[in-house]
Amino acid sequence: MDFLLERMTRQGLTRRGTDTVAQVAVAAAGLQAQDAAAARLGVRARTSSPDEAAVVEAIDAERSVARPWLMRATVHLVAASDARWLVALFGPMIERRFTGVRWRQLGIDQALVDKAIPLTREILAGRQLTRHQLAAELAERGIRPADDPQAATHLLLALSCRGVTCRARDSGRESTFALLEEWVPAAPAPADPMAELARRYFRAFGPATAADFTTWSGLPSGAAIRAVRDELTEVEFDGRRGWTLGAVEPVPALRLLPMFDNYLIGYRDRTGMLDPARYGQVYVGGIIKATVVRDGRVIGSWRLDRSGRSATIRITPFERFTRSDKQQLDREHADLERFLGRPVTLAVEDGRG
Repeated sequence: MDFLLERMTRQGLTRRGTDTVAQVAVAAAGLQAQDAAAARLGVRARTSSPDEAAVVEAIDAERSVARPWLMRATVHLVAASDARWLVALFGPMIERRFTGVRWRQLGIDQALVDKAIPLTREILAGRQLTRHQLAAELAERGIRPADDPQAATHLLLALSCRGVTCRARDSGRESTFALLEEWVPAAPAPADPMAELARRYFRAFGPATAADFTTWSGLPSGAAIRAVRDELTEVEFDGRRGWTLGAVEPVPALRLLPMFDNYLIGYRDRTGMLDPARYGQVYVGGIIKATVVRDGRVIGSWRLDRSGRSATIRITPFERFTRSDKQQLDREHADLERFLGRPVTLAVEDGRG
């Protein structure tokens, strides 16, 4: 289906150039990043230049990209220059989503958050702490939400919604948190943030519908589309009406996409890209598995097993791979070795039954 190939092209997944990590994040309208390793692999799928160490450097040292809670109240990798205005745009939506039952269950109310804000600024000034370290220091100062394993995370989410904190560098398997104003430099915000968000979505995900925009962002589509309606091109695809922004030249390609990749998240209707019979093998509970995507269609799943200084790619096909597929998989294999900086073995398993 041509519209699937166009989407894949718009996501930067066909002609990988030499974009920086920040440029990739802007072009893709942010990369899903609740899994840090998957986010790094999402950068790899869209550019041939940085390796994994360079992506970590961009996050930890250069600070050219940041990882706040944004679309659908999930963590995204975005350009640092976009972080503040995106937090301001999505923060109120996230607060509305959780202020009701969930935050009440966790003992997080308006008074607690208001009290925690100045104390957090005092505690984190010039420092980066893990969520549990920050929670412990806040508890010493009287900020004690419910005794629940999720309380520390949700308190940080509430602080992030207010533009107080953001993820900083990783400490092993844990993220640390810093003050947003210290970690992310100030940058000009767009005149109309909602309009800019809509531009980026339809440029990166088109052709897409209003429902697709809402599914991806968690925001109502009406005002967003009206703000840029004169810039959009209306198109008919797969029996639906939608929009694109700008023109692209679709290019055939096969890519190994990581868990939670944008391409698998950005649309409400996913039947064109994935055989409905295979849906449960890709969307498993709250997990979206890593996939093999050819010309916009999911033709398999895969996982990356790291062991010491080597790794193994284990691919489960959903259909028979052609000779061309195998050649492109060899190129993806080689690029993963480049990106990871270690020997990688490729193993194709029989999963077509």
